[in-house]
Amino acid sequence: MNIIDIKDRAGELASKYEKYLVEEPQFRPKSGDPFVDEYLVLVDRIQDLTLKAEEVAQEKNRALKAALNAELRKDKGNLLDSAIPKLATIAKDMRKGSTQEAAQLREQQVQELAQAVDDIPDGMGTMRSPGRPLLGGGSVYAPGSSITINPLKLDGRFQSAEHYQHTDQSKAFISEAEQAERRQNQALERIENGLGTLKELGTAMGEEIQRHDVIIDEVNAKMDTITSDLKTNNMRLKGLITKVRSSRNFCIDVILICVLLALGLYIYIMLK
Repeated sequence: MNIIDIKDRAGELASKYEKYLVEEPQFRPKSGDPFVDEYLVLVDRIQDLTLKAEEVAQEKNRALKAALNAELRKDKGNLLDSAIPKLATIAKDMRKGSTQEAAQLREQQVQELAQAVDDIPDGMGTMRSPGRPLLGGGSVYAPGSSITINPLKLDGRFQSAEHYQHTDQSKAFISEAEQAERRQNQALERIENGLGTLKELGTAMGEEIQRHDVIIDEVNAKMDTITSDLKTNNMRLKGLITKVRSSRNFCIDVILICVLLALGLYIYIMLK
């Protein structure tokens, strides 16, 4: 793999995991208007939830999709139960000292934010009928109508514990996931038992090899001693053979001399 391949591979990995990077929060400068500041913060949060809902809609794993939708509904509930009522309270407090048009505009913006949060898909489908009150019992804003904002009387479905309960489909997915997890745990236990047996066999083989090493070392030491003794005995035997051979040659030489003398004497007598 050359440098170009490594660079291409790194680029593919970076683009693949780019969505998991945590973006640093961008701090907006204060405008001096508490309603505007809080409104812009809520707009950013709603945009983030909308993008999150789009990603959840593209998820292929149904069990994971159900869990993400439950988390999405929880975030929507937090906005509708705390953030938007807080903005409504700010709008109500700012009525004094402002014109009626400005007050109505702020109330309309609160209603639009609530409607935007409610329109974010969360896997449950729409639960609000057309014209149902969004905040404080008032209907959707219409020009020229009077809007009364009461943050203490919100849509109660997000405050109900039943809203965050799993559906039959999500329960089926969770049950299937739990069964798969149990099967996986059983397989892991079998693998763990097999590894334990292999570990015991390996330990026993190691101990046996250590005992054999000691015996082999003793055999090697004895073989070295025997080899040294054999070399010594060979040297002694070689010296003894040399000595025996020298004595035998001397006897043979004497006998040959005697035979030659006897033969010479016999020839001398015969010629005389």
